[in-house]
Amino acid sequence: MKKNISINLQGIIFHIEEDGYEQLRAYLTSIRTYFSNYEGHEEIIADIEGRIAEIFSMRLAPGKEVITQEDVQALIAQMGGVTDFEILEPMDEEIPYTGADSTTTVYSENQTYNTGPKKLYRDINRKVVAGVCSGIANYLNIDVVWIRLFFVLFVVLGILSAGISAALGIFIYIILWIAMPQNDQLPETTVKKLYRDPDDKKLAGVASGVAKYFGTDVAVIRILFLVSFFLGGFGLILYIVLWIAVPLATTLTERMQMQGDPVTLAGIERTLKDNLNMKDHNGEENTLAKIILLPIRLIAQIFNWMGTALGPVLAFLVTLIRIGAGVFLLATSIGLLIALFTTFFISIGAIENSEYMSFGDFPASVFLEGFPRLGLVTGFLVGLIPLIFLIFLAIGLLAKRFFLRPIVGWSMFGLWLVALIIMIASIAAYATNFKRSGEITTTKVIPVTAYQTVTLDAYDTGDSFDHIYVDVREHNGDNIEIIQTIEAKGRTEEEAKQHARMVTYRVVQQDSVIRFDDAYQFKKGAAFRDQDLEIKLMLPKNKKIRLTEDFIYMLPIATFMQEYSNAKIARNTWQVKGDQLECLTCAADTLDTETDNSYEDANVNVDIDMDGLNVGTSALLDKGQYSSNTQTFDYKDFDEVSIGGPYHVQIRQGNTYSVKVQGKGRDINRMEISKRGSELNIEFEDKTIELFDDRDPILILITAPEFSKIDLSGAIKADIGNISGNNLELGFYGATKAAVNVRTQNLKVDIAGASTTSFRGTTEVLKLDASGACKIDANQLKADEVTIETSGVTKADVYAVSTLRADASGASDISYRGNPGNTTIDASGASKINRK
Repeated sequence: MKKNISINLQGIIFHIEEDGYEQLRAYLTSIRTYFSNYEGHEEIIADIEGRIAEIFSMRLAPGKEVITQEDVQALIAQMGGVTDFEILEPMDEEIPYTGADSTTTVYSENQTYNTGPKKLYRDINRKVVAGVCSGIANYLNIDVVWIRLFFVLFVVLGILSAGISAALGIFIYIILWIAMPQNDQLPETTVKKLYRDPDDKKLAGVASGVAKYFGTDVAVIRILFLVSFFLGGFGLILYIVLWIAVPLATTLTERMQMQGDPVTLAGIERTLKDNLNMKDHNGEENTLAKIILLPIRLIAQIFNWMGTALGPVLAFLVTLIRIGAGVFLLATSIGLLIALFTTFFISIGAIENSEYMSFGDFPASVFLEGFPRLGLVTGFLVGLIPLIFLIFLAIGLLAKRFFLRPIVGWSMFGLWLVALIIMIASIAAYATNFKRSGEITTTKVIPVTAYQTVTLDAYDTGDSFDHIYVDVREHNGDNIEIIQTIEAKGRTEEEAKQHARMVTYRVVQQDSVIRFDDAYQFKKGAAFRDQDLEIKLMLPKNKKIRLTEDFIYMLPIATFMQEYSNAKIARNTWQVKGDQLECLTCAADTLDTETDNSYEDANVNVDIDMDGLNVGTSALLDKGQYSSNTQTFDYKDFDEVSIGGPYHVQIRQGNTYSVKVQGKGRDINRMEISKRGSELNIEFEDKTIELFDDRDPILILITAPEFSKIDLSGAIKADIGNISGNNLELGFYGATKAAVNVRTQNLKVDIAGASTTSFRGTTEVLKLDASGACKIDANQLKADEVTIETSGVTKADVYAVSTLRADASGASDISYRGNPGNTTIDASGASKINRK
């Protein structure tokens, strides 16, 4: 049994054994005696005691709460004694601990010895989250700030790009968290650390600290910062970031680490002699320099006061964020866990009435029908294991301690990998269910000879499968014929037809009203096999037709010969003409307003900022979100438009020429607008360099009687509406987003980059060439003849009536509607072409 004594080192209470206390007291007495002749020796002793407290704290653990004599001896061996440099002065510096060695060196009071190969640990004494970064830094013997910056930048840049590297960075950190054992006895490294220098500072000491870290002249660093201030302002941003992120070297220990000196008594003594007590009076600033730098130093002082005042607030916010993130992560994980269990029980049939739950558009019971049971179990494990880990992570954030042991974590990871492989194999086996296509056709005749006018209505089934298409056709009979074609997939064509027979669709007649379901239904026991339903609505040639607004939503916009609002379509009478509907009473519609037939007003109040555009929507913002400042340009006699830059564009066909720009005056001044022959050219020219660009969107409104060519490039959002004519060429390049409404004989479209485009209207010939990562929705642009070539990862939907020539390369995906009798299809690589 040993007697323990409580001591106070820099406000920290330690319990130390009596023999260790006596040795420590003698050690501190010798230090106080030696440094008593130095100016400011009280501060020096306080720094040394703080360093001793730090070393003692690292040697304590939950199972070790008392400082022993061996700990004191290890401290003296690490720090050194005053006799080490009193007798042998000057001596070489202490051999530093280096991370490049293959073995770990441990110092005792009388000897050094090797413990074998060096190992990688998590440094829990210097951790921020789990000690991964500090452990790696200790192993490599580098400043931990660089490892942390690497992980932060890896995640941040991943979020700003595609999110893949962000997830990978987090995943790598978690794996290292699990794989690296923790250690609270890692030795202190002697690596040089980055601090702000308080002794040689002009503003915050950033430049001087960087100069000492890299061992270069501080004047060079300051010149680089000043030059970068005038090259886009990057230097100012970097300076502020370093000001916030890099601590100030306030203690003697931190000043020594800033210069790469070992934190030993010999190092402290040498630093005092070289720096603290030897002021260089030749470097004093003159009076003019002091006057010039006075405002800057006042600002710096204000920042320092703010930092001191806001320090506790920031610490509270960090704690609040940690707790909030833990609670959010825990609640989200538990919610997802409940959803996962519910889905699993539904998939194996343990919960009935699963039709009330859906996967995407389809009921869960239909979507999962026929999926291998082993694949369902492994899929459950693939989702369960990460959720369990997230729950442990959330608890760790709340408790500031990670409870999952490495052996358990690695076992879970191995089980997850096995489950993932089996699940992928099950999905591959399930994919054979979609190998072949098959279809069945049924015809239903609805008598309407007794009614002068027939009303077509739709019934809301509550489902939204979005796999139903209505095609209006004219025929010479007296009754309405409904031809239903249901297409499905299967292992064989016969199996595909069987899956198609599992679909039912209702059409009900009530006097002169014919009501169509807005979605098909599945029979009991049906399985999802990519079922599609196409309805050919054969209408009598001279029969008057009324449409309800619910039914209008089921029809493609190209069904109507003229474009009106849904309200106007519903209150007027129509009749079929070919494969379109012609309005009989719209010309005499006294309720007609500008809002009814204005594509601009009907759709411009939609804020679209997404991967794709819904057909019929606009790519533009609400008009109130643009500047009220308008400038008009007097350009006429043009039928071609070329625009490049970060603009919002609205192009309309009208009786007169008009070019208007809505935006701030300074933004309009950056534009170059000119006319070259018959082409109106608008370009972006940034004549100034700004640190922060808060440019508001600029709206360009162009009207002309006729257009033959429109080219848009850059980050443009465009709304091109009501363009008609014989020949029209469209070009979209870069990150454009466009909504197009045209009625032409020949339409040629060239798209490249990451453009997103939606089309509607009619054309006789459509020639479309797309490359890059384009998204094209043209299934409501009815074209007699379609020629489409795609490359890259383009996704395109088109509508072909009679002829389709499609060529897809790379990883492109082309889908087409209609029943073209003449098709030429060529898909290479990972591309695919299919009919919807």
